[in-house]
Amino acid sequence: MKIAVWHNLHSGGGSRALQYHIQGLVEKGHHIEVWADKPDADGFMHLPANVKLHKVPLLYDEHQTSLKERFASLFFEKDFNMKDMEQHCKKCASEINQGGFDVLFANSCFYYGVPFISRFVKIPKVLYLGEPNRYLYEAMPEQIWEAPEEISNKWSSKFWVYFFSNTWRTNKFRVYVREERKNFQAFDKVLVNSYFSMESCKRAYGLLSEVCYLGVDNELFKQVKSSESKPYVIGLGGFYEHKNPELAIRSVGEIPENRPKLLWIGNMVDDKYWLEMVELARSLNVTLELKKMITDELLVSLLSGAICMIYSSNLEPFGFAPLEANACGTPVIAIAEGGVRETIIHGKNGFLVNQNPKEIAEYIIQMSDNQLLRNEISEFSVNNVKENWSLKSCSERINKAIESMVK
Repeated sequence: MKIAVWHNLHSGGGSRALQYHIQGLVEKGHHIEVWADKPDADGFMHLPANVKLHKVPLLYDEHQTSLKERFASLFFEKDFNMKDMEQHCKKCASEINQGGFDVLFANSCFYYGVPFISRFVKIPKVLYLGEPNRYLYEAMPEQIWEAPEEISNKWSSKFWVYFFSNTWRTNKFRVYVREERKNFQAFDKVLVNSYFSMESCKRAYGLLSEVCYLGVDNELFKQVKSSESKPYVIGLGGFYEHKNPELAIRSVGEIPENRPKLLWIGNMVDDKYWLEMVELARSLNVTLELKKMITDELLVSLLSGAICMIYSSNLEPFGFAPLEANACGTPVIAIAEGGVRETIIHGKNGFLVNQNPKEIAEYIIQMSDNQLLRNEISEFSVNNVKENWSLKSCSERINKAIESMVK
């Protein structure tokens, strides 16, 4: 098949998943070309040499919303950024439509969730959706639709400035919801990474999707000698509030003696939040270390040497990190929510827990003190990833799903 790929992904789990999918499709003999503002996610994705990349510029980050556009949003019109995204997708679609492709394999849009490309391409269209545009549908930590506290003086200029500003903001998000649902409907098939994500899509859009599980690169993620000499537990993901590193810090802080270091690895960091967490760690006498943008080789080394991984993300739709840790022989202590319940088997390759620092601390101590149990979990984890979460099985699943669209 001749497959056109579109995405708007930055570095992270979504782009790693796409890299794996493209590698698998190329290995099956398919011809792949990629359209995006940053086709290789600024070098994060390492794509096969025979994959052709088409860079189509996107101006999203270069624009500030004008007063005129805010006024237009009061009437549920699209703002400049959304219109520019549409133009970007139209240009990509025009090139794809003229290229003799059999199918479009689209991926998530960093800004809008479900991409606009579905409306303009005239061939069968498949979307791999990492997750809905969560802040539109979930409390993070508050709902964006929640009304403000009552303002007593409704005749003050401050009230009316706030009123119109809030109305513009609310209407803008309502347009986001409207357009995302229409984009979803325009795809012939939507694939998701877990049953939890399938349920999330049904809640958000009232529409159906199909589970197509991901896999882990066993050639890369495997047990090696760690470069760290002192005991540590590990966290992995962008250092943001929704990844919940605060819970990991508080959990380590509950260990009464021989407290390990908390080592956090992430490509992106909220600097203000980082400083808050540094202060929290200091107050709890927890050693907190952050490593940014490290190599895959160092990541594998650090995963291999950890006592365990604390996976504290809020409602993570799938979560590569726990399986990557397992592939390196490292047990995972994960909050029992989201897609992680489909990958972690309690007592086998890790533990599913409540969001309770004392409970998490108890499992950390157990993994630190009971080497026999840790070795059993480590052995099961490595074999489980090889048998159930390999790239080979991932490639077979995505190939079957895409081929079904053109038969």
